[in-house]
Amino acid sequence: MNEVDTKHVYPEDPSRTYGLMELVKGTKPTVGLPPDDMVFTWPHLLVRELTLFVVVVAVLLLLAFLFNAPLEELANPNHPPNPAKAPWYFLGLQELVSYSAVIGGVMIPTLIVAGLAIIPFIDRRRAGIGIWFAKERSLANGLFLTFLIVMLVLIIIGMYFRGPNWGFVVPWESPAGS
Repeated sequence: MNEVDTKHVYPEDPSRTYGLMELVKGTKPTVGLPPDDMVFTWPHLLVRELTLFVVVVAVLLLLAFLFNAPLEELANPNHPPNPAKAPWYFLGLQELVSYSAVIGGVMIPTLIVAGLAIIPFIDRRRAGIGIWFAKERSLANGLFLTFLIVMLVLIIIGMYFRGPNWGFVVPWESPAGS
């Protein structure tokens, strides 16, 4: 039997509400630390997250009661809107599909997702990890920013610069014939 005397490692204290579950051998940073040097997830982190969640939901409910949603009339299959546009978050994809169904609908989105997934494998340096917009992570930040800007431009084009029959229009000029 290889039992360890826990009385010397972890003396009894009636004010503690947790216990030592096991002793671990190894070089992990937390092996040599007593339990008092750690902050527990419950209640410290989870209470803060729950509080923030309740505040965000309350603000969203308040905004939903104060402002009406900009809904259109009921769908009429006899008179569909021209152009029929996707929700804003799919407008970039709809814009790509308008050029080519296979290239814009399959190949380019696959390349974008693969490019975003491969960013951590391209830039393997440990410097700047956990720091927003770190100068040491310029390659990873640049690639992500490029993908983001391309999708934002496509969404803006689909939202404001597409008119009847998905034709290109300039939003600040009045349409011909009016």
